Amino acid sequence: MEKKIILILSLAAASLLVTGQSEVNINKTDQQGRKQGEWIKKYPDGNIQYEGTFRDDHPIGEFKRYSEDKKLQSVMVYSNDGKEVAATHYHPNGFIASRGKYVNQLKEGKWQFFSYFYEGYLISEEFYLHNKRNGPSFKFYTDSTIFEKVTYVNDKKEGEWLQNYPDGKKFLRSNYSNDQLNGKFEVWYENGKQEISGFYKNNFRDGTWQIFNEDGTLKYKMDYELGNTADKQMDIDATNLMDKLEKNQGRIPDPEKTGTIKR
Repeated sequence: MEKKIILILSLAAASLLVTGQSEVNINKTDQQGRKQGEWIKKYPDGNIQYEGTFRDDHPIGEFKRYSEDKKLQSVMVYSNDGKEVAATHYHPNGFIASRGKYVNQLKEGKWQFFSYFYEGYLISEEFYLHNKRNGPSFKFYTDSTIFEKVTYVNDKKEGEWLQNYPDGKKFLRSNYSNDQLNGKFEVWYENGKQEISGFYKNNFRDGTWQIFNEDGTLKYKMDYELGNTADKQMDIDATNLMDKLEKNQGRIPDPEKTGTIKR
């Protein structure tokens, strides 16, 4: 019995010794005040805020950050010089929120954004250059069918803008120039017949606009000049319709609204 007690006490002492040594070996700085080795920072209540490794004050390898209620917020894997980071951010429910790369603390290359509500549902994909969107940007339905495609140049929309129905059929097609709608604007019914045909000039409706019924018959026809038209009542009716269509109200679900993107 005495041997058992001695053994238990010895193991407890050894455990305390190891724990003490571990705590001594973390959160160290060198003579120049630079962080070195393993670091664990805690919130005032003692919960871990982050844990990772430093070399000469720069994070290297894997870093984990947590919320005050102990939920994992991000996993960051740093390069040896600390300049590049492969990042995975998490929603509060534990699902992946976004994934991509930082270079010198700026978003770079492909970034993917995922749903809060459905685990693994890729909502959108964007490409960054020095923290600004550059290149094609996509939104997806739950089955990975492309909902929307638009291109960015230095965070401004540029070029063709496309939206599709869930079955892949075209819904909307237009064009951006310097972040403003310019050129042909077209919308189609699910049966493939055209619903709207018109033109934009610097975000204003311009020229002849036509709105059709689902059977292809003409419903409205108006002539605009930089957003103005002579038939005010028809303009109000048509504007209400087009505003709904442009925002996809009641027509097709916008993944950004149904999925909740966290950038």
